[in-house]
Amino acid sequence: MNLNFQKNLRLLVSYSGSVSQICRRLEVNRQQFHRYLSGAARPTARRMQLICDFFGVEEAEILMDHAQFREIIAIRRRSTTPLDPLGTFVAGLHRINPRSSRQLEPYLGFYYSYFRPVEFPDMILRSLVSVFSRGGFVYCKTIENYAAIKRRSRRILKYTGILYHTGERILVHEREAHVGQMMWTTVLLPSRMDQSSLMSGLTLGISSGIARDVACYRVIWESLGPQIDLRAALAGTGLYDLASPVIPQDIRVAVTNDLAPGEDAFVARPWVNAPA
Repeated sequence: MNLNFQKNLRLLVSYSGSVSQICRRLEVNRQQFHRYLSGAARPTARRMQLICDFFGVEEAEILMDHAQFREIIAIRRRSTTPLDPLGTFVAGLHRINPRSSRQLEPYLGFYYSYFRPVEFPDMILRSLVSVFSRGGFVYCKTIENYAAIKRRSRRILKYTGILYHTGERILVHEREAHVGQMMWTTVLLPSRMDQSSLMSGLTLGISSGIARDVACYRVIWESLGPQIDLRAALAGTGLYDLASPVIPQDIRVAVTNDLAPGEDAFVARPWVNAPA
């Protein structure tokens, strides 16, 4: 057993937060990870690579003499400034609610997202969202299809994002993947997935129109399940007329951007209250 690995791993952990958080992000059993820390076990080649990638070191470095390794890490910590403050912020959120990723497990899978974009007020945009887990966090990828609008130079927009569960609500932070100027934050009212396939909420961000409007919409996420026919699901995305029979009536009502009597602010409209 290489004692340097045990000592060096302990040093890296001391700089990187709780063991439980590291285990979640590495997707490794906590007992097994403690065996690495105690020197009772050595990671497999694949697990060793994952550990090195996570901490940003080479395998040759993590196995070197501990005193030399400590000097290298100290120099790197002095010379490195945070390059991703948003990532640091999100990691901080997960420390506030360490159960976030576990609470999001029932929501992994595919969704249709519905809202009425400001550029096309008489239409509903249906997009495809993939929600997946990787390295202990939950991410999403969204595809918006504007193929029906011939004058647009880019008819397919792709977004990447991360999800966080507050314990009561689901927060989604997304950024358009190509140019990066369109960013959105969505707050969803989670439903029990064994009782309802729909989640309602509000989404706020920068539109894809020429004016780059700051817009807020009511939004509905409709679950399609963990496995789908991807080609068929993509074919169902796009802009639809308000009267289109493809869009269910309850969803149509739930994404209407208006203030009903008694509403003094723009709030999410739970779909279950929408008239049929």
